[in-house]
Amino acid sequence: MDDRVSIGDLGDRLGRIQVRPGSDADHADRTLQPAGLSLSGTVVELLRSALDHLDLASRDGDPHEFAHPTLLRSAITTASTALWMMAGPVDEQCYRTLQFGFRDQVFRHQYLEIARADPTAQAAVDARCDELAAAARTLRPELSERRFHTIDSDSYIVAQAGLLMAPGALGGRDPAVEVLTQWNLLSAYAHGRSWAATVTEGERLDSDSVALAVVDAAVARLAQVADVSGGA
Repeated sequence: MDDRVSIGDLGDRLGRIQVRPGSDADHADRTLQPAGLSLSGTVVELLRSALDHLDLASRDGDPHEFAHPTLLRSAITTASTALWMMAGPVDEQCYRTLQFGFRDQVFRHQYLEIARADPTAQAAVDARCDELAAAARTLRPELSERRFHTIDSDSYIVAQAGLLMAPGALGGRDPAVEVLTQWNLLSAYAHGRSWAATVTEGERLDSDSVALAVVDAAVARLAQVADVSGGA
């Protein structure tokens, strides 16, 4: 993978993005502030994770058969989540940020439970989950607890990212098809599935380029929503 310049460029672009007053991102951040969340901050953290994985993958001079795809899968997953979070009008972006924050706390609670941590720490996470659910109900008063707890799966989010990307983002291949296809192939490697080895070279697309394209689309979308003239 010889994409160091591209990865560095994406990192530079991400670092230069500033949320302008009056932009969609500014509106979302102010809406989420009482809940202790930020659309722009959450997206930046996701994209930094994606770029970190891509940077490590780019240092793999002789790509490892299973480890290399795992890094790319993580990059596609996090960048796709960022794209998904920034889709739709501002209230939808806020709602998805709250859902993502809630799921983060659920996973934290699972970790604390498995680690047999102090019950007070688990109670604090439960309280935080209640805060996020209450914030979501201010956006959607008729929201049921079950609906809020049902967040889109990673595979659905990746599929949505492909649909949100520009048709020419992968050259002549359709992102709506190829992003999810590559993610599924990379997932097979990440989980040690033997069927991945049966996919012929002719069926493959450069997974490194697909991952970069998804991150590029997410960085571009953040720049759009952070600008006063941007948005949906």
